[in-house]
Amino acid sequence: MTRATPVRRRDAMMSTMMMMTTTTRVDAARAAEVTIRADDEGFGAMKAPSNALVLVSYVGTIVESGEMFDTTYGGERFDTNAAGVGSRSIAPAPERPVVLNLSSEYPVPGVPEGLRAGVRGMRVGGTREFDVPPELGFGDVVVRSPFATIPAGSTLRYTVKVLRLSTTGPDALFKGVTRCGRGGASAQSSGCGYVEAAEP
Repeated sequence: MTRATPVRRRDAMMSTMMMMTTTTRVDAARAAEVTIRADDEGFGAMKAPSNALVLVSYVGTIVESGEMFDTTYGGERFDTNAAGVGSRSIAPAPERPVVLNLSSEYPVPGVPEGLRAGVRGMRVGGTREFDVPPELGFGDVVVRSPFATIPAGSTLRYTVKVLRLSTTGPDALFKGVTRCGRGGASAQSSGCGYVEAAEP
C-alpha cells in the first residue's frame, strides 16, 4: 500500500478545489438569466434563433456606475494602446454596426454569453434593453473595453437594435449596404449610419 506524500495530497486537494470552483461557476452561469427591461418587438417575420447571425447597433453600460463601456453608434473617443494605459483617440469612433453570431459554440473575446442570450428571439427592427448578470458577462475579471474599464462582478446593461438577420451567412446581412465595411485594412464606415433595418 502506497501512502500519499504531503505534496501529492496537497496537489490532489488543489485539483479537487479547482474542479469544485469550475463546477460552481458553470452551475452559476446556467442558473443565471438575462433580465429584459424593455422590448420593442420590431417588424421582422422571424425571431432570431441561436444559429443566426445578426447585424446590430448597441450601447453597453455598467449598471452599478451608469458608465458606458461600448457602443456601435460612434461619436465617442475611445481608449488606445498608442502611448500606454490612459491614452484616448484623437478622433471619435465612427458609427459601425457589428455582426453577432448568436451560437454559444463560437465564443468571441469581448462578447459575453449574456449579450448573445439577450438578442436571441429578437426580430429585425426590434429594440431590446436587458441586464446581463456577472455570471453571463465578464464574471470576476476586470475587463478593459474601448470606452471604460469594467470592474469585476459588474452587471452589464445593453440596449440593442437588430438591423438584419441571417441564417445563411454574413453576405445577406450586407445586401444593399454600401460604404460600410466589416473591418480589416479596407474598412469603410461613411455609409454605416445609413444602414436601415430590413429583412434579407
